[in-house]
Amino acid sequence: MIFWLALFMALLVWIINSVCPMWLKWSVALGAPLVSGLINGIIIGDVAYGLEFGATVMLVFMGVAVIGGAMPSDVTLAGYVGVTVSMLARVEPEVGITVAATLGTLGAISKPFMMTLNSFWVHAADRYAEEGNTKGLIYTNVFAPLVFTFILYFIPCFLIIYFGAPLLDSVMAALPKWIINGLTVTGRLLPALGLAMLMQLLYKRTLIPFFIIGFVLSAYLGLGIMPISIIGAALALMHYMYSKKEGAVTNG
Repeated sequence: MIFWLALFMALLVWIINSVCPMWLKWSVALGAPLVSGLINGIIIGDVAYGLEFGATVMLVFMGVAVIGGAMPSDVTLAGYVGVTVSMLARVEPEVGITVAATLGTLGAISKPFMMTLNSFWVHAADRYAEEGNTKGLIYTNVFAPLVFTFILYFIPCFLIIYFGAPLLDSVMAALPKWIINGLTVTGRLLPALGLAMLMQLLYKRTLIPFFIIGFVLSAYLGLGIMPISIIGAALALMHYMYSKKEGAVTNG
């Protein structure tokens, strides 16, 4: 079970970070932790746990933006590897967040290294272009970079999932309760940071009342995610309809 799941997830990470079109990776969120949680939940046989885990980890990365190629965190590595390892170890989502965030940071560090290695093929492609070697151009632009991404993504991800899940399970069983509580508290703080980053990107003075309404519904009225989401969708639709009717809403 673990072997085939590790193989499948490592293959997905390699595909998403190498040959997957950007519109699938970002617009459809194929590389998101939420999608990873759903896939893991289906494979493991616990979809509810998978969606809960993926959605919890997704909160941390909602405000992550890739600007000019600078990637603060590898969302795909955090989602597919971090979520998979944590779900196999059957830890709480709040604890799994710390695992996913750590792996996302390591992925961001390895990205410049991969781009540096791939620059070798650019110079080789220049030589093939001067020679008029079409096959050489296809090889250096299409197939050769996949070798580096396979080495940097597929192999490490497979090893982390295959050996990391049993290791994490053993470590969690051996850790004292106060350390686990500390990891849980940290994991609960990270989603708040992710939402704060998202608010910074989407901030408008006209949207502040909606944030206050959502906070009151959750903190004081104790409503769950689903009713708050339905109310939020209705308010968003009202905001769109009235702002479109009265003209563009000014930024604040």
